[in-house]
Amino acid sequence: MTRPPTSRDLARLAGVSQATVSRVLTNNPKVNPETRARVLQVLKDANYTPNALARAMKTGRTDTIGVFMTRVTSPFHAELLDEIGRVLSSMGLHMILWNIEHDPEESVAEVLQQRLVDGFVLTSATYDSKLHTMALASGTPTVLLHRGIDGLDCDQVVGDNWQGAYDAGRYLVDAGHTDIGLVTLRATGNTSRDRDAGFRAALADAGVKLKPSNVLTVGVPHADGHAAAEKLLSRKKPPTAIYTVTDLLAFGILDGARAIGAHVPDDVWVIGFDNTDMAAWESFDLTSVEQPIHAIVETGIDLLRDRITDPDRPTQIVTLPCPLAIRGSTANRPLNAAKD
Repeated sequence: MTRPPTSRDLARLAGVSQATVSRVLTNNPKVNPETRARVLQVLKDANYTPNALARAMKTGRTDTIGVFMTRVTSPFHAELLDEIGRVLSSMGLHMILWNIEHDPEESVAEVLQQRLVDGFVLTSATYDSKLHTMALASGTPTVLLHRGIDGLDCDQVVGDNWQGAYDAGRYLVDAGHTDIGLVTLRATGNTSRDRDAGFRAALADAGVKLKPSNVLTVGVPHADGHAAAEKLLSRKKPPTAIYTVTDLLAFGILDGARAIGAHVPDDVWVIGFDNTDMAAWESFDLTSVEQPIHAIVETGIDLLRDRITDPDRPTQIVTLPCPLAIRGSTANRPLNAAKD
């Protein structure tokens, strides 16, 4: 078996010193452009891939980003993870994923201290988690995506969940709904909190009272949305619209409505939040507040790369708009309009 070429071999073939080959491999700007081109051509001809560990030892960089995530199989998190991988790959970076849902805190703390990566992406920050504080304490550049933490001195990129929820509430009120259901989550971070608070604010500003009996606090799964729909829509006077803080719950609500014979949107309107790809499927056709995944990820990775290059730059918190995508689970017509 032919051994792979060494840096000495490459230097001889290119007619330069080993130091020059090293400078080319580390993108040193001091290398003459003609020399760089000659060395790169030799590397290409030799099908040479530099040893990642050796490069990391020389440059202090691994070109790898650590991503911490929970519920990787949910529709939203799967799309978020796919987008993170796509953006990192387009930038020539690699990804290591840790599913922290099942990892004990001690294991996560050990990973954070090992400096295996150039930076961390946290997508599931919560008030009661120590992950973000441990990541920052490790000294590794860190960015929070999708979920932020108020008052945390860390780069964060989030959607404007409060305004998106407010717009969803006004949409229902402006259509004539006054008996409205809210299926929400316990506020473990600012995402679920703002999606709840913004919706309540819209109804309050319009003078629409949200009945306590129409508010259900549930877990994340589809099954909880299904059960919530059965509970709300089986009443003698069910709500005419239901808003919920995730698409996954909204999918459960749609299926729960079907299970008891309620028709969407004729009997009840349903609005979700995230605007995942599944929301546009014909079987759901869900009106949903969009979480701008692409913009969140691209902006966040750019901030992280800037932090890696300049660790002392000021912290940035970016909030991006969350528009309402209207589909068939709501009817864009007055509530009391005649049915077809």
